[in-house]
Amino acid sequence: MEHEKIATVTVTFNRKELLLQNIQAILNQNYDIDKIIIIDNHSTDNTKEAVEKQFPTDKIEYIYLEENTGGAGGFYTGCKYAYDNGFDWIVLMDDDGRPKNNDTIKKLMEATKVRKLRCSDKVLFNSLVLRDDENLTFELLEGKTTLEDIRKSTVEGIIVNAINPFNGTLVSKGLINEIGFPNKDFFITCDEQDYNLRAVSAKANVATVVDSLYYHPSNKAPNAKVIKIFGRKMRVAIGSPAKTYYITRNKTYMYQNANKEKWARKYLIKRLIAIFAVKCDKIENIKMLIKGYRDGKKGRLGKTVEPR
Repeated sequence: MEHEKIATVTVTFNRKELLLQNIQAILNQNYDIDKIIIIDNHSTDNTKEAVEKQFPTDKIEYIYLEENTGGAGGFYTGCKYAYDNGFDWIVLMDDDGRPKNNDTIKKLMEATKVRKLRCSDKVLFNSLVLRDDENLTFELLEGKTTLEDIRKSTVEGIIVNAINPFNGTLVSKGLINEIGFPNKDFFITCDEQDYNLRAVSAKANVATVVDSLYYHPSNKAPNAKVIKIFGRKMRVAIGSPAKTYYITRNKTYMYQNANKEKWARKYLIKRLIAIFAVKCDKIENIKMLIKGYRDGKKGRLGKTVEPR
């Protein structure tokens, strides 16, 4: 059988120490990685020099961008580079996360083999994303918050159509052939949700591989609060007005493209409730909420508001 080449892609920006931990965790994997691709979104903290000093290996391909293209631009660039250079499988990661165990990637690949999936198939498999204490970092299934909870809900080692991309996310060449790359024009948020939605719409094999563990810290937003929205308890946090703009715009555009405009309106209402519920600049966030919704409806993407 012909060797199917695999690359990892990590997008980074001014998080040198965390990136070094990420790279070390990849190098520690007991599955042979052909190339470690680093997409640097124009860091200014000498990240490149630190990587070259600590890891003098030609296994790392370091791509330094001339401007900050955001997470979306970084993942687009990394996926396109890997695809254009003949890699069959790509594992996507942020710089603040890393494989939790030495067999994280091996478990992802084993899951494809058990299901007789090749790189030509449409595959989007994810590791299970945990904090240090083995609680889930992000919600995966409603009401399930721990590794033990998730394992009780697992069928044949996976949870179908429920993932937390791009955190230890395996993408096949076949999926890229079908749905393309992450949307670089989302700039800083929701590109991973959009890619997941596109994969599900294309009837891809989308699942979380529960034994493949990936570490990612929790969101420590200072104004985070648990409130009840539409009868359901939700943890909400409001960042800067610019972030409110991008998340609203991108979700609106994403849902509209998926013919789920009701989801866009529902999200708008939930976000408005959250703005009133937590401590934040309410007037500016509401302005950006409305602008984001309008721009999303019009398909006005790209870096249109300066992030702060």
